[in-house]
Amino acid sequence: MAVGISRPTPILSPLGLDVLDWYEDMVERPVLSRRNGFCPCVESYVKDNTMHFRAEIPGVNPKDVSINIDDGHLCFRGERKRPESDEDSCYCFEELDYGSFERCFHLPERVDADKVHAKYDNGILDVTIPLSKELMGKAIPIEGIEEKT
Repeated sequence: MAVGISRPTPILSPLGLDVLDWYEDMVERPVLSRRNGFCPCVESYVKDNTMHFRAEIPGVNPKDVSINIDDGHLCFRGERKRPESDEDSCYCFEELDYGSFERCFHLPERVDADKVHAKYDNGILDVTIPLSKELMGKAIPIEGIEEKT
């Protein structure tokens, strides 16, 4: 069971993401290493008013992955299993990681969970989340400054 840290005032990035969540992921939580099992690499970006989360999960059956939005966080969980034919083998060396994984990321406020979409292609899980125009911000003109023509 995950225990959340309560903060009265979040420090928000321009997209409404709580910056302290990133700090906790990087500094306060245990450092992920190869000895801890499989941990997929993830990237996140915004394009065309849509937030993308892309995770490398080669060798993971997409049927064994669950994706949830809970308490303002996108979480995906799964397991990369060692092939059954390899379980009784004697390895000379081993560089592949296996095991259960869970990755959670703080989402902007007011995300419509019904519009979240996920697809799996060539070992890449791509979760897309449409953002409301409110979250993208608005440019405020300054009076007394002439527009460039």
